[in-house]
This record gives sequence, structure tokens and C-alpha cells, in this order.
Amino acid sequence: MYACCSTVTLEQDLNKKMHIWMLQTIAFALTSLVLSWAESIEYYGEICDNACPCEEKDSILTVSCENRGIISLFEISPPRFPVYHLLLSGNLLNRLYPNQFVNYTGASILHLGSNDIQDIETGAFHGLRGLRRLHLNNNKLELLRDDTFLGLESLEYLQVDYNYISIIEPNAFSKLHLLQVLILNDNLLSSLPNNLFRFVPLTHLDLRGNRLKLLPYVGLLQHMDKVVELQLEENPWNCSCELIALKDWLDSISYSALVGDVVCETPFRLHGRDLDEVSKQELCPRRLISDYEMRPQTPLSTTGYFHTTPASVNSVATSSSAVYKSPLKPPKGTRQPNKTRVRPTSRLPSKDLGYSNYGPSIAYQTKSPVPLECPTACTCNLQISDLGLNVNCQERKIESISELQPKPYNPKKMYLTENYIALVRRADFVDATGLDLLHLGNNRISVIQDRAFGDLTNLRRLYLNGNRIERLSPELFYGLQSLQYLFLQYNVIREIEAGTFEPVPNLQLLFLNNNLLRSLPGNIFSGLSLYRLSLRSNHFSYLPVSGVLDQLKSLLQIDLHENPWDCTCDVVGMKLWLEQLNTGVLVDQVICESPKKFAQNDMRAVRAELLCPDYSDIVVSTPTPSPGQLPARTTPSSSTVRLNGTAAAGGPAPGGGGGGGGSSVPLSVLILSLLLVFIMSVFVAAGLFVLVMKRRKKGQGDHASANNSDVSSFNMQYSVYSGGHHHHHHHHPHLQQHPPHRGGGGGGGG
Repeated sequence: MYACCSTVTLEQDLNKKMHIWMLQTIAFALTSLVLSWAESIEYYGEICDNACPCEEKDSILTVSCENRGIISLFEISPPRFPVYHLLLSGNLLNRLYPNQFVNYTGASILHLGSNDIQDIETGAFHGLRGLRRLHLNNNKLELLRDDTFLGLESLEYLQVDYNYISIIEPNAFSKLHLLQVLILNDNLLSSLPNNLFRFVPLTHLDLRGNRLKLLPYVGLLQHMDKVVELQLEENPWNCSCELIALKDWLDSISYSALVGDVVCETPFRLHGRDLDEVSKQELCPRRLISDYEMRPQTPLSTTGYFHTTPASVNSVATSSSAVYKSPLKPPKGTRQPNKTRVRPTSRLPSKDLGYSNYGPSIAYQTKSPVPLECPTACTCNLQISDLGLNVNCQERKIESISELQPKPYNPKKMYLTENYIALVRRADFVDATGLDLLHLGNNRISVIQDRAFGDLTNLRRLYLNGNRIERLSPELFYGLQSLQYLFLQYNVIREIEAGTFEPVPNLQLLFLNNNLLRSLPGNIFSGLSLYRLSLRSNHFSYLPVSGVLDQLKSLLQIDLHENPWDCTCDVVGMKLWLEQLNTGVLVDQVICESPKKFAQNDMRAVRAELLCPDYSDIVVSTPTPSPGQLPARTTPSSSTVRLNGTAAAGGPAPGGGGGGGGSSVPLSVLILSLLLVFIMSVFVAAGLFVLVMKRRKKGQGDHASANNSDVSSFNMQYSVYSGGHHHHHHHHPHLQQHPPHRGGGGGGGG
């Protein structure tokens, strides 16, 4: 009886100790989980827990506070991370007050676009000493003061387009000694103050869509000697004597630097003419032209001469373009960086001939260095810098290119727009190998013979917009290995054959908007480094990621608006691809047309599980452009997004939920969870073993043998606790494969 009671008591003590041990283990694991979670929250800061999704990648934290209805910066707190990008676009901020960013010292990119900002008070950016990119686009700013950007000494990229800016004070940028990219398009600027860029090493300047009539050389253009890309379109240029200095300066800089055209608004006699085509005599017919020409200041030394005179701009631009990194491009640019072409004629001053004599001596030579053969129906002018002709045959009722007689010798640019041309023949451009720009827009072209452009090996810009082209094939673009800009909008293109763009490996800009395309062939963009792509206003219902979108690894702009997008399972991959694009890359929204329940909704705003209830196995390989698109990051990487039930790894959850960074599990938590699962499984197995032994014991009739059985059962249990777990581990390898939260729950339940 004593032996029996002692055995029962021993079993009770053992069970009690086992329960205590299990409770202690569970408590320890839970405490570790809580501490690890708290540690991660403490690491990133409260902003990542309460307000905005955060994602860490390449030692940079991206804090996505876009479209959160934030009225004041006091609603959020600074992230606790060494370097981060803070995205605050699409909120309700209307004013920036002093010292609001004083604790945001780790910010390297700050997006404040599409808010309601009307004023930036002095000292608003104090604390942002490491900021390299600032986006203030689509706000209501009217004035940039001398002290607006105080504290931003490291700024390299400033975007202030689509505001109401009419005044920039002279010293607004004087402290921005590292500023390279300045985007000021679509404002209300009618003039720029003297010496605005005196201390600014600008390489890219966008002034499109303002009210500029003149740009003086003295005090303005003379300080822009490092520019490798300049955009001046859509301004009401006054083509008078005062514009001669701008014309001279544009001729002196790198040929590829000017994007688009400078088109005359006034006077009426020159309305619609490209400044490049207008001679100085036409600009200034009754006055002494030399009084208005670009005249550099007298140099104090040889070194100063080469750094201040426009004649040296070409050499400076060449050096700056050589170190320029492509991701630094402005998002709205129509041209991407390329190597500066070496001019056949040097424009550097010589020892024996000063610049003021050198320029005009070529421009007004009695005998032209190249034959000035110009078709009778056209006007031509000599482009001295490239020893080629600009041939202007716009609106001349030309029906065939073969009508152009005599054929121009070595044309550099040919404008054949607004004519009646219906056919482009193989023989039309045989002798135009030096052609750089060919404009055939707004004709009636429906047939282009195979290899019609085969001799245009130096052509960089081809305009075929506004015609009747129905089909694109590789033979159409044969020989155009230098082509960079291709304009095919407003045609009736229904089909693009596979391999169509293989002959144009240097293509950077492709406009296919306003056509009749329903699909694109696989690998259509293979081998290309497209920066800008427009597929707007076609008949696309979806675009595949694999073989199409995943090949667009260098994009800075893509326009997909005004297509009948079918927001069903087919577009889930495309939706996730769009969500991986950097802010500003996607132009306008991608609006669903069907099904009816999603009609007029932006595809990105519809959660993926609503588009397709069962999408757990979809894998999307997406290009990941450099977060900052700054010089240090030049090569876009690619990442894979795998969908689980609700969100895509590496990006925000569909519908704007938590960020990818918040869903990652720390390694310490994973190890503790696996350890807990393992220990608890051992205890469960031991308990089952004890239960089996007890049942066997009850089935034996002899009391003495029952006592012996109890003792041996105790010994067996002890052996299980001390060494049996190794044996158990090998019999249950599947426990290692379960997610920690599922294993932990199962163990606790046991």
C-alpha cells in the first residue's frame, strides 16, 4: 500500500513539475516575442507603427505617409533610422512652419508634392542637412524667397513644377552649391533675376510651360555652363533682337543639350517658327546685329576665360556629361542623358583670334563651308556647329519626298510636317546619312517601304505622329541604330510585330499613345533601356508583367491613362508592378473600366484580393528603380513580389495597408519560436508515453508486478526527459517547416 501511494505521489509531483516547466517556457517565449516586437517598434519609431507603412531596403528606410489626410506635421514623428525617405505627397499640408523638420536629420528624400502648400516660412527646412532630393510639385506656391531653402546645403535635386510661381528672388538658390537638377516647368514665370544660377552647378533645367519671352546672356546664361539638358518649350518667345544672345548660346552648348524646340510666339511674321531655323537677320532686320550678340566678359586669366565664356561651354558640358548618372533625370524630361557628340568644328577660342571675331567670321563667310543646296519649295539655313543644313518644308503641300529638288546636301534636320505625303520610299533618304532629326508628322503616311530609313544611321529623332500607319515591323526601323526618340502617337496602329524594336537598341523615348493597340508581343522591349513610354489612349485591357512590363527596368515615366482596363485576375500582376514604381514615374491614374463594381476606380486603389479572390500563387518580377534616382544609384535592380493571402512582400499591402518592412520577422523571434515548438512537442510526447504506460499497468492483475511496473514506468519517464528528445526530433522533421506562429499555437493547445 505504501509503495502504491508513494508512486502515485511521485507521479503527481512529476506532473506538477512538468506543468510548471511548460508554463515557464511559454511565458519566456511570449516575453521574448513581446520584447522583440517592442524593440522593432522602438527601432523604426512610432510613425511606422501608428501612421505609415515602413520598408527597409539596402540600409534605407522608406516611410510611406502618402494620402493619409495629414494636416500638420505634428501628427507624425521622425523615424528612428539613420537614412530614410519620407513620402508625404497627397496630404493636406498648407504651410510649412519654422523648424518643423528640425528632428528629421536622417531624411535624404522628401516628397511634399500634391499638397496644398501656399507658403514656406523662413527656417522651415532647418535640420534637413542631409536632404538630397526635395519634391514640392503640384502645390500653390507663388514665390520663392531668398531664404526659402535655407538649411538645404546638400540638396542636389529640386522639383517645384505645377505651382503658381511668378517671382523668384535673386538669392533663392545661392546656398544650394550642390544643386544639379531644377524643375520649374508649368509655373507663371515671365522672367528670371540676374545671377540666379551664379553659384549653382546646374546640369538639368526645365523651364517649360512658363511665360518667358527672353533669356539674357549677361547674368543668366553665362552662369549655365555645365548644363547638359535644357527644356524651354511652351513659352511665348519674342523672336526679336534680344533673342540673338539665346540663339548664340544654344549654338555654343552641346548639340544634344536642348530638348525640344524654342518656338517663336511673336512677332507675327515669325509666329510658329523654330528659333533654330530663324536667321539673325530675320530676328533683327534693321539694326546692327553685333550689338545683340552674346559677348563674354573680358577674362582676367586664361583659366577664367575657359570657365566663363560660352565658347567653352561645349567642353565643360562634355566633361559634366561624362560623369552624369542617368537616374538623376527629371521625371518629366523628354530626352535622356547621352554622350555629348563631338563637334566637327572646334568652337574654342584660339590665341590669334578672339571669340568676338571668330563666331561672326564663320557665320558670314562669303563662301559657305558646305554647298547650300535647298529644295525650291523649302527654306534652309546653315547650322555652323555641325556643318549641316536645317531644311524647313512645313505646310508646302508636298505629296512626295522625291519632289524635293534640288536635294539638300548633308541635311542635319528636315521638317516635312503638315504636308500630303502618303508613301515613304526606299530611295527618299539615300543621300541623307548625316540626318539627326526627321519630322514627318501630320502627313497621310500609310505605307513606309521596308528599310526606307536604312541609310539614316545617325538619326536620333524620328517623328511619324499624326499619320495613318497601321502596323509596325522590324524592317520599318532597319538601320536606325542611333535612334533615341520615336514618336508614333495619333496613328491607327493595331499591330506591333515581335522584334519590331530590335533595330533600335538605343531607343530611350517611345510614344505610342492614341492608337488602336490591344496587346503587345512578348519580349517587345527586350534589350531596350526605355526612359519614357506612353501607351495612353489605346485599347489595352491588361498588360502582362512577364515578357513586357518586367523588361522596363530604366523607366522614369510611363503613361497608361485612358485605356479600358479590365480589373479582374489578369491585372493583379500589373497592379503589383505599378505599386513598385517610384513616385512620379506613373503619369496620371490607371482607371478601371470593367467590371462595373470597379468602374472609374484607380487600379492601384482596389485591393488585390477583391480583383481576384484567389491570387496566392501569383509571382511578379518587377523592376525596382533606384529609390532616389541619384548619382550613387545608377543601376536599377529587380525584385520578386510573391503574393500571400493579403499583401505582396517588398511592397505595401493592396489597398494601402502595412508596409513590407513591418511584416518581416526578426531572426531572434524565429529561433525562440522554433525552440518553443520543439520543447513543447517533447513534453506532449512524454505525456502520451506516460498515459500509455499507465493503461498497461491497469491491465495487469498481480499487485506486486503492478508495483514493479510503476517503478519501471517512472524510470522510463525520466529517461525520456533527460535524453529522449533527440530521438523524437528525428521522427518529426516536419515541425521545422511550419511557420512559428502556427507551431506555437499548436503546442500551446496540446
